[in-house]
Amino acid sequence: MKFAAEENSPWIPGQGYRKNILLTERDLHCPGTLVQIVVIEPRTSVGNHFHRRTTEVFHMLSGEGKMTIGGTEVDLARGDTITCEPGEIHNAVNTGDEPWRYIVFKTNVVLDDSVWL
Repeated sequence: MKFAAEENSPWIPGQGYRKNILLTERDLHCPGTLVQIVVIEPRTSVGNHFHRRTTEVFHMLSGEGKMTIGGTEVDLARGDTITCEPGEIHNAVNTGDEPWRYIVFKTNVVLDDSVWL
């Protein structure tokens, strides 16, 4: 068993967001996997980027926003889940008045895999 409390991990600032890594590949006993929470503040966005190898699964916890993945824009809110495959250019915009929180499950994670456009 592995218990992960959000308050036990530091928040790491990113480009338009902050993240909290809950579980690493060591915790999950699976190389290249990661689970994190991402928060985007109201009226803030994460710019276009893609990952060379990483697949991401986003599950919305609270707030609302839009993601554009591979040229398709999707409105997302609590309870929604969406994937992003390697090479798909994507971004995220908090369209609401509260922080947008979602959990990200990542596979095939490697160092320096993100390419910002």
